[in-house]
Formats: sequence, C-alpha cells, structure tokens
Amino acid sequence: METIDTSLLLLISRGDELAFKELFRIYRDRLFNYIFKITKSRETAEEIAMDVFLKLWECRTSVVEIKNFPSFVFLIARNKSIDFLREAAKNPVLQELVWEEIQVLSDERSDGKVIVNELQDKVNRAIKYLSPQRQTVFRLSREENMSYDQIAKHLQLSKSTIKNHMLDSLKFIRTHLGAVILLYWFIGSFRIMYLCQVAILKS
Repeated sequence: METIDTSLLLLISRGDELAFKELFRIYRDRLFNYIFKITKSRETAEEIAMDVFLKLWECRTSVVEIKNFPSFVFLIARNKSIDFLREAAKNPVLQELVWEEIQVLSDERSDGKVIVNELQDKVNRAIKYLSPQRQTVFRLSREENMSYDQIAKHLQLSKSTIKNHMLDSLKFIRTHLGAVILLYWFIGSFRIMYLCQVAILKS
C-alpha cells in the first residue's frame, strides 16, 4: 500500500495539480472500496469519493499541516457516507425510488417476504404510539381502503383534517423506523435495507 510523504502534500498545498492527480491515483480505489462497504451503492460511492477529493482540493493550503493524512481522508469519507445513510433513512423521495427498484425482489423471494413481515410488525408497533384519533384515521385508510372523503364523513371531520392526520402519521412512522433502516444498512445487507423501505411504503 502506497503512502503519502510530506513533499507531495507540500506541493498540493501550493496548488500543484500534478501532485493532486498523484494523490487521486493513490487514494481513489481505496476510498471507493471503503465507501462502497458502507453505502452498498457503487454510484453513491463514486459520488462521495469525488466529493472527498473536492473537499481536499478546496482546503489544499492546509493539508500539509495534517499529522495523519490517511486517517483524515477516511474520516471525511466515513462522515459523508453516514450523512448519506441518514438522509436515505428519512427521505420519502428516496424511499419511493427504492420502492420502484425492489418490487420484484420482495415479491419473488420468500426470505424477503419474511423480512417485510417482521418490519410490518415494527410499523404496527409504531402506529400504537399515535393518538387514538390518528390511529383510527390511519387504519380506516390503510386497512379498510377508505378514501379521505369517506373517512371524513364517517368520523364527521373535515377532509383537510383527515389529510393532515395521515401526513403526520406517515411522517411519525418514517421517523420511528429511520433508525431501524440505518441499522440494517450498517449491518451490511443492502437487500435488507431495501426491504425496510418496503415496510414503510406499504404502510
């Protein structure tokens, strides 16, 4: 494994682009592999790795002052990877994109169905933390397949109130399960993490 000597860092601190290209050559694959182990996504690993190098170039004037350069670089990569995981765990837009990609997987694999069922149990436990009225609205919508208009008429509430109850309930459930999604991703199974998203989106 190649090491970085202070002379190379000194050149980079002076804005030497060739020296920075050498740094890129030395670290690119190592950073990619490290980030990929965390995110389990090649595209994400590529993007984060490029982001790390961009940050290094932006603060190039101070790189020579870093005592343990390899540790510093991988710490940046780790932090950016964790930031990505946290965002993925709570971002409903990312959840919708994930759902589109894994429908076949969750339908065809028996082990996937078991995991989804287990996670559905977690969703059900989260629902119990909702207020009684929100629980009622949520179950009428998801279990009885009633429209907002039907629920509003049934409970003698306005349609906007029903809609707000559903939006707040879904937000709470996503937040409640966010830590679970993140945990499964850290365990190392991208497939399982995907199935966590299914449990949320089916709720």
